[in-house]
Amino acid sequence: MPPAEITTAAASKKRKDAPDVPPPPKRSKPQPSPGTSLIGPHEALLSQLRPKYSVLAASVLSSTKIRKRVTQITSHLGCQSGLPAVVLLHARTADVCKMITIAEQCKRILKGQGRSWFQYNQMFDLPARKGDVVEETILGGEEGGPSGDEDDDGFEDMAGRFEKAVRPAPAVRERAVRSMRVFLSGQAVRDLEAMKGVTMQSSEDGGT
Repeated sequence: MPPAEITTAAASKKRKDAPDVPPPPKRSKPQPSPGTSLIGPHEALLSQLRPKYSVLAASVLSSTKIRKRVTQITSHLGCQSGLPAVVLLHARTADVCKMITIAEQCKRILKGQGRSWFQYNQMFDLPARKGDVVEETILGGEEGGPSGDEDDDGFEDMAGRFEKAVRPAPAVRERAVRSMRVFLSGQAVRDLEAMKGVTMQSSEDGGT
């Protein structure tokens, strides 16, 4: 048998003798915890309002289509149901301006249809995020010339380095981040008016 055929046959036999190796398991995508979800900070308030109102919770992201969200909100506010319609708009800090734009367009449409609107604004706390740790850094040496015995200076310098080496790492600080949520309704919502930190605007007050 020619050498090439012998090599091919040996390789084929080796592949047949090799055990079947199962494919690696697929990694499941990590699910966001309830504490970090967008709706998380509003769940307690929604549970209080939903027995009395028909509440639509609408998030505003950087990818949210303004026209689509405006249509969704105005349609919900125009629905005739047994409970008063209320819309909750919520966004992270970076998307608050976009959320306000959506609210303004909704109010403009409602006004054009001859309908009243009420807007309630409230700040809320976003889930805390770990902040950057800022460590104290000493640049350069001590000012002025040497003083006292040089051996003592060297000892204190080494002692200082040892103290820094064994000193526990500074704790990571968490930054409290706040954002704003907006409620829109076609009528006054007394439960929101009674809440702390809520400001109100309405078409009856000459708002735009």
